[in-house]
Amino acid sequence: MKTEELFFIVRIELNTDHENINDTLQEMEKQSRFLMTDTPHVKVINSEILTTKTRTQKN
Repeated sequence: MKTEELFFIVRIELNTDHENINDTLQEMEKQSRFLMTDTPHVKVINSEILTTKTRTQKN
């Protein structure tokens, strides 16, 4: 087997009770899950989620 590195871009739209986007991000980082599993021909060696925050522009 050879080792490959893949990059996934994931966009998540959500509703939140938090007033501050930092609180939303912190809660998601600590309590939410994103799962990548092995397949018959692929074994997941390592993964990490890189987070960033964007703000919805106010009109």
